[in-house]
Amino acid sequence: MISSWKGCLILGLIAFAPQPLMASQVIRVIDGDSLIVKENGFVRQMRLACIDAPEISQYPYGRLATNAFRGLIPADSNIQITPFERDKYGRTVGHVFTPGGINAAEELVRKGLVFVYAKYLSKCDGPKLLLLESQARDSRKGVWAKSKLGITRPWIYRRGTKARLRCREISSWGQAQILLQEGHVYLDLNNDGEACESLR
Repeated sequence: MISSWKGCLILGLIAFAPQPLMASQVIRVIDGDSLIVKENGFVRQMRLACIDAPEISQYPYGRLATNAFRGLIPADSNIQITPFERDKYGRTVGHVFTPGGINAAEELVRKGLVFVYAKYLSKCDGPKLLLLESQARDSRKGVWAKSKLGITRPWIYRRGTKARLRCREISSWGQAQILLQEGHVYLDLNNDGEACESLR
């Protein structure tokens, strides 16, 4: 017979482990990383974990990501979701699996349509996502088509132009190159792969 503390531990692990749930219906895709689902009679907004899609105003990339996501999970389709937290906007954050069982976030990264959100990789297969992103970058897919640096990252873009750094505010040429690699592509004014040449 299992001792009572071991039984409680097992039940506790089962109760708090993320469980795949069948969403009865995809209501609609909002953008490249969020959607509305109806699950067990409740409607809720979800956000894909560990990725960030370009904003709709980051033309054409936001629309491309949104359309690809819609293609993966059409309205009224049944999908698997694994929710694990709520974000500051009240959205459920988790994994979404297509009707065919494909991880939607991984597929969007593979196609080069979204960025891996390195800040939030603890709930995902980080090495796999980073590898998929690297392969998309090397193949010049989607957001990587014009440059291996990609487009301005959505988390930087959302801050707006007032929050953008200027070359005169950066301490060194080396620091500017690091910022460029982190997604501050607007620092490379002539698209030659070098930021803030004036700091040399």
